[in-house]
Amino acid sequence: MELSEIVRISEKGELVIPQHIMDSVGIVEKMHVIIRADVNNREIKIIPFTTSEGNLVEFKITLADMPGALAKCAAFLSEHGLNLVASESRTIQHGEIAHWYVIADISNCKENIRDLCKKLKNKGLATEVVCSSIH
Repeated sequence: MELSEIVRISEKGELVIPQHIMDSVGIVEKMHVIIRADVNNREIKIIPFTTSEGNLVEFKITLADMPGALAKCAAFLSEHGLNLVASESRTIQHGEIAHWYVIADISNCKENIRDLCKKLKNKGLATEVVCSSIH
């Protein structure tokens, strides 16, 4: 089933999603959603992502491009209560450097997230870690 409705964008660029559409796709207040824009077709999709209780952080982790490196890093994050909700990895220099982009729910993490990033580096699991909150 497909629903549609015409709405107006505010002066601030805000869009109000009609309640019946939110209810139909399971979007609730303060929930995180993904907004994807198809520029060629001039279409925007809004996709429910995580519950409203989620406390999301985005990580860019630079690590060695070697078998098991990403798994060790993921295990470390899991051991510290992070729930990985999305990730993408790519080799930057074969056999040398890879980047891992992670979105994690840190609601169950007991540590300061900046300290956790430092531990990733200190344990030799990553060479660089950049993290930022998603509001």
